[in-house]
Amino acid sequence: MKCFVCGNRLGPEDICMSCGTDIRTYRHIMCMSNMLYNDGLTKANVRDISGAIISLNESLKYNKRNIDARNLLGLCYFERGEVVPALSEWIISKNYESKKNIADEYIDFLQNNPSRLSTINQTIKKYNQALNFCYQNSLDLAIVQLKKVLSINENLIAGYQLLALLYIEERDFDKARRTLLRALRIDRNDTTTQRYLKEINNLITEQAEKAPAGDKNAALLPQDIITYQSGNDTIIQPVGAKEKRGFSSIINIVIGLVIGIAICWYLILPGKIEEATKEDSDKFMAVSEELAVEKASHQEAIKETETVKTQNRELTHQIEELTGTNGATNENDRLLRAAQMYLEDPENPGAVMDELSEIGADHLASASDAYRALYQKLNEAASTDALSGYVEKARAALTTKDYKAAIEYYNRICEIAPDNPDHLMDLAYAYRESGDAEKANEIYNRIVSEYPESAEASEAAEYLSPQ
Repeated sequence: MKCFVCGNRLGPEDICMSCGTDIRTYRHIMCMSNMLYNDGLTKANVRDISGAIISLNESLKYNKRNIDARNLLGLCYFERGEVVPALSEWIISKNYESKKNIADEYIDFLQNNPSRLSTINQTIKKYNQALNFCYQNSLDLAIVQLKKVLSINENLIAGYQLLALLYIEERDFDKARRTLLRALRIDRNDTTTQRYLKEINNLITEQAEKAPAGDKNAALLPQDIITYQSGNDTIIQPVGAKEKRGFSSIINIVIGLVIGIAICWYLILPGKIEEATKEDSDKFMAVSEELAVEKASHQEAIKETETVKTQNRELTHQIEELTGTNGATNENDRLLRAAQMYLEDPENPGAVMDELSEIGADHLASASDAYRALYQKLNEAASTDALSGYVEKARAALTTKDYKAAIEYYNRICEIAPDNPDHLMDLAYAYRESGDAEKANEIYNRIVSEYPESAEASEAAEYLSPQ
């Protein structure tokens, strides 16, 4: 978290250590925004899209730059079939954070495909046309138009709700109920959908109660049906269903006998086929075993060849080390040049360290005791003096936002002084600002685990926590 006044990194203190601004209210606002974002994410995961939209809008009221909340809000709108509000949220998100923002992918998904944009525009036009048909009392045309809209955009909640209202107007309560249930599969807790569904259930119940009395709704429930309640649902069953069961049972018995005969035939036939092909299977197994033996022998020969090649490479490497062709002479020259630089100009330890850093660890491990002793002596003498110079260069690189150079210098500093968490924090900051968040998080984890009692550990843990 950064100070909203000076932009400096904030620690656990209640004030900014750089400009002295009281940040308690600011920290509370950021925490409320993140809490509401997490609540919206939880609701979205269980398809409570409406509730998620409410929580995410509240989150953005606290912090309009909460990129994660704004991107998720766009996804919620898109899931409800509302493409225009979703695109608006993603464009706002991109304006706030132009680099490494996943909103770029969402926008490209919509804008870089002309056919998809054409489909979205067509959906909006057809939906508006359906509304016009409703205003003109052309309900049949409106229903046809809405079915076309939902065939193109299957997630348009507003389309399902309007279609259900038209079915209610047509007294086709069953279709209205099924339409609203499809909308609930997209957004489980949409208030409007649930209110319509409750009204439909009440209408179906009233219609079922009035039908036997012979009132005007009797035509909707014919006299040859039986209705009863099962929970909140009204079950409608034809009276003639029981009379037809006997004939259906006979047909089912005949079909069962036919299926049983067919199953017996197909159970006997595979046995005969298996018996006829058993001899061929035995021959195939014998040939397969011979091929397996040949393959094993071939693989063994390949392994022996690889072993010989490896031994040859090792011997060649040893010969090169003995003859100096692998760069051993250059390694010796570097140590001599470093010693000469230190004797001639002890005030320039950086050049000495540069020469020593070019000496490989493998060569140093295989060198003589005198060679390693001289290397150690020069390294100890120059590293202390070079440390301050590297620190100045690293901080200057951070000031000019030359993060590549800063990373190089701080890596050298951490090699000379590996137990300084403050230098590790600066190195992690350079990696993070350069875009390498994975390396930065690795260093933050190291600070938290190796220096848990330090102030830098608290700051590193804050960077590792989800924003």
